[in-house]
Amino acid sequence: MEFLQIVAFMLLIAGAVLVFGARKIVRKYGLDRKAKCNFEHEMTEEELENYKINKAVVNTKMLGMLVALPGIVLILVLFK
Repeated sequence: MEFLQIVAFMLLIAGAVLVFGARKIVRKYGLDRKAKCNFEHEMTEEELENYKINKAVVNTKMLGMLVALPGIVLILVLFK
């Protein structure tokens, strides 16, 4: 039981770090350059840059929530 509690908290912490540090992670690793935009000809250069940054940040936050979700479920089950 203790091992599962530790795993649950580690998953929760890792997910929280990804969610709250998403913007820094995107800037550090240049994830905004890899973001695709299907309608880039309809935007100005500044709008396109903001769109790609925001898209990469949202994708990183979603990944963080997917990492934290098993931890949340484990915590709910273990501390019932």
